[in-house]
Amino acid sequence: MAIISREARLPAPKKPVTTKKKRTTRGALIKGMSRRLPSEILDNPVFEQRLRALLRKDAGIYALYEHNKLYYVGLTRNLFGRIRWHLKDRHAGRWDSFVVFRIKRVGYLKDIETLITRIIDVPGNRQRGNVPRDADINRLLKGILRDHRREIRAIEKAIH
Repeated sequence: MAIISREARLPAPKKPVTTKKKRTTRGALIKGMSRRLPSEILDNPVFEQRLRALLRKDAGIYALYEHNKLYYVGLTRNLFGRIRWHLKDRHAGRWDSFVVFRIKRVGYLKDIETLITRIIDVPGNRQRGNVPRDADINRLLKGILRDHRREIRAIEKAIH
């Protein structure tokens, strides 16, 4: 009969369970954003230089507001310059505050702008953006409806 030591009779210690930390996607698209800022801040000497340095080289989406109502949504590769330009162009006098969203992935700018202008009717925007033909669900549904109508017509002819 073999002698079993006390240590051999104890269960082996369990290996610690290592869980992989899930990587969050938070911050993968938005590099920075502001709350609503008054348009006067763009010409204020205290803020103008810092804002120019902070926003000049950044691409992003911006929103212009008239009082508390969204007036215009745009995209640009130079946030500071573009927003400041709107103080002088056809939008001059039609907005009094703005919000900026610095975007890391410039390739998504147009899609983000399209989403926003399709969700919200923005009076200052002339264009609303387009989606690729094969991504237009309404177009696909119209095709299904057209095919269904053909089938119905064929049945109607057969019955009459």
